[in-house]
Amino acid sequence: MGELRRDVALATATATALGYTYAAHGPVLPLISEEFGLSDVQAGLIATALFLAAAVTLVIVGDLAPSYAVLLLAKAIGGVGAGFGFLAGIRYVQRRYSEARPHFGQGFYGAGYPLGSVFGLWGMPALATAWGWRGAFLATSVLIAIVTVAWLFVTPVARMRRPGTMADAARCLNCWWTLIQHAAGFGLVFAAATWITTFLLREFALPLEASGLLGSLLLITAVVARPIGGFLVAREHVGTRVVMRAAQLTILVGVMLIALPGRPLAAALLGAIAMGLGGGLPYSAVFNTGAASLPTAPSAAQSLTALGGLLGTLVGAPVMGYAIQTWGFSWAWLILGGISATALAITFVMRGEEELGAG
Repeated sequence: MGELRRDVALATATATALGYTYAAHGPVLPLISEEFGLSDVQAGLIATALFLAAAVTLVIVGDLAPSYAVLLLAKAIGGVGAGFGFLAGIRYVQRRYSEARPHFGQGFYGAGYPLGSVFGLWGMPALATAWGWRGAFLATSVLIAIVTVAWLFVTPVARMRRPGTMADAARCLNCWWTLIQHAAGFGLVFAAATWITTFLLREFALPLEASGLLGSLLLITAVVARPIGGFLVAREHVGTRVVMRAAQLTILVGVMLIALPGRPLAAALLGAIAMGLGGGLPYSAVFNTGAASLPTAPSAAQSLTALGGLLGTLVGAPVMGYAIQTWGFSWAWLILGGISATALAITFVMRGEEELGAG
């Protein structure tokens, strides 16, 4: 049990390092935009570069910066690593649990992603103030290097081969439903995290450091929510579809609070917390439902599920940027609400892990 805890902790550390790269640009986005003269749409495409490359990586291996242009390329290269890292991590945790229910461990692993992004929101403004935003990005490389060395001491697991492929996953309707659920969880949270610092900076005239600190409440809540959701499902306190449904209702409450015109700062922060809670709770339920949807190729099914989160982010971030630039922040948040409402409706037609296991 001690070795299992150590290995899950290392997988979580990897997720934390990757999560740092996911949101590291968010808190310094105003500085980058000012230097390169970017519109809100162009700023949103920075996240798209990372998550598009990660999405392509997930499809390919699912069954197996001095200028703006260079910044996009760097993010795209990082996205390739993010795609490999995510798949390797979630499969590793599942293999380490062997026949036991991995929900709680997967919840901790999943928590690493928003946790790393929290570190990015907290640390990047201070580092950028001291060394400039380019110097601040060096911290990401140092963190990943440390985690890479730590993997030399990990407990190995046997590779599990299944006959199914990504083509089989593409024909699995319930797998597509989990894709949408993850788009409304991971994708929604990270799209919101891309803009939360800028939102607080513009709407409430807060300093950059304070905006990053308060904006991190969204991701901190997701950090706590992911293992809690995994615990509830692992102990069979609630069903997977119930968790997904409750999560989307919570997100919709958060969207209403943060999108309300003239909302006070306290209401906006409560809205961000609600979105983080709703975005984090269903993580383990969604991925284990994905695996149960296609027993002949669970890894391919989970790759399709993961693709939803990346697509939600790579589309959500620039679409929010366009909405912000054209109509204002309230409309940008309402777009996320539309994604959540779609996912809520789908919980009434999809099948949960328990139902799939029952035949």
